[in-house]
Amino acid sequence: MARLLHLSKAKVHREPGKDKIKRAQFDGFSDVVRMGVHGGIADYFKLKPEQPMPSTLDYVVAAIGGCMTGTVAGALEARGIAATPDKLEADVEGRIEEIDGKMLLTGVSIHYRLKIPKDKRAAVERALEHHEALCAVSESVRRGIAVDWKADIEEESTSDSTVEAAVSSASRQ
Repeated sequence: MARLLHLSKAKVHREPGKDKIKRAQFDGFSDVVRMGVHGGIADYFKLKPEQPMPSTLDYVVAAIGGCMTGTVAGALEARGIAATPDKLEADVEGRIEEIDGKMLLTGVSIHYRLKIPKDKRAAVERALEHHEALCAVSESVRRGIAVDWKADIEEESTSDSTVEAAVSSASRQ
């Protein structure tokens, strides 16, 4: 049986305009993250954004890479091996493809570059062998994340200045 550890919450809004820019603010944090389109993703939507920026899929790729790198760093440090930026670096690449008319993230590759003491190779290989199973993001993606949604729909009356609302709900669960 699952035990709820945390409920992650964010408010997301689309900015006005045609560039597909969204703003996300995580509950408890004042910073706003902006997401948009660029490169092949902009081409897919037939857009030429005034301000190219990372897409929502880029953030998924970075989240996987961040979790995996943090997990391997923790495994190295537990073995007495430094995981500072000059000792551990990761290049993360996400493959975004069009399949059946839909844009999908189909794979993520991570290339670690490690500088280690000569006598620690076996310990590093053990850390690498087991780190992925400890990464919550990678494991969540591999297992398939259930997504459900609901919507409250309010119809505004345009007959006078008073807003009359008919509220209905839609959902997918």
